[in-house]
Amino acid sequence: MNKTPLFEKHVALGATMGDFGGWNMPLWYKTGQIAEHKATRENCGLFDICHMGEFIVTGKDSFAFWQKVLTNNVANIEDGQAQYNFMLNEKGGVVDDCIVYRFNAEHWMLVVNAGTQLGDHEWLKKHALPNMKIENISDNTGKLDLQGPTAPKLIAELAGKAAIEDLKFFRFADNVMINGIKVLVSRTGYTGEIGFELYCDINKTAALWDILIEKGAKYGIMPAGLGARDTLRLEAGLPLSGSEVCPEIPAVGTPWEFAISYDHEFIGKAALEKNKGSKFVYAVEIEGRRKPGHHSKVMLNGKKIGDLTSEILAVTLGMKPAGFIRVDTELAINSEVELINEKEKSFKAFIRENPMVKGTSRKKMSSML
Repeated sequence: MNKTPLFEKHVALGATMGDFGGWNMPLWYKTGQIAEHKATRENCGLFDICHMGEFIVTGKDSFAFWQKVLTNNVANIEDGQAQYNFMLNEKGGVVDDCIVYRFNAEHWMLVVNAGTQLGDHEWLKKHALPNMKIENISDNTGKLDLQGPTAPKLIAELAGKAAIEDLKFFRFADNVMINGIKVLVSRTGYTGEIGFELYCDINKTAALWDILIEKGAKYGIMPAGLGARDTLRLEAGLPLSGSEVCPEIPAVGTPWEFAISYDHEFIGKAALEKNKGSKFVYAVEIEGRRKPGHHSKVMLNGKKIGDLTSEILAVTLGMKPAGFIRVDTELAINSEVELINEKEKSFKAFIRENPMVKGTSRKKMSSML
């Protein structure tokens, strides 16, 4: 099993470790998942995300390549801007969800999920164009996610206010210096809160972690594991690759269709257009105090219409069970469905607006400094 450069630090902090995408990652620390979740919502959480994959794409055919393999229209972003995307197969299923970064017209970075990194690399190489180059820099890249309302103050103290004060949502600043460490600071994340994804040389990751933990103490920083990352992302209405979006099912009827632009040709477009109206993904709030169990059946009027794809106890909502369902029937907000788990126990669930928790991610940077 792979380990990040911070493995020993996690163990020293008493983390409960577990397998995630072939990596031995911290699920939670002694502080506990609930405390880590609350710290991120109220102050800031620090996540080790070194398991993610990164690719650099350069060359004259870069733009045309992205238009071919990504669902969003990269013509809509400029230098220093990032964009959320899907990579689809010919059936319209999601090979992976990802973020593309534009440095300039011939220099880009793509950030992908850990478990799909190798497959993504093969997929990209398969569809590469003649005048371009793909470089997998995952093994050389460290990534820490600093998320939460006090994160801007911490980065401003370390890098200088000027480095981030004009940084808008889904923009990034390259070559920011933090205590002598060169960092790409991206105003993105997976929690719904304002914050940053920080990229650096893999050999500098531990030093960057230590700096953030030390200087972040007065800002309420707390190391946070993948458990809190999951509850935060679901509350914030964000999908998990392989669950809400997956290779087997066309990416239609989801809350993330903003990542699909039909004004250009891309792999899987025809399949999406053919399958519109066939599948729907919704956020649900579940009655009671217990989670039904992954892959519980979704029932309507005694008929199975789909499955529960993710579930959590939503900390911000008072530990209410919540999740995502994928169904083959369009449903109205607040309408009721029934969930039946593998033990044949029944739960009431209600369709809710997505996201269920609206965080600070889109707030003006100036208001958070």
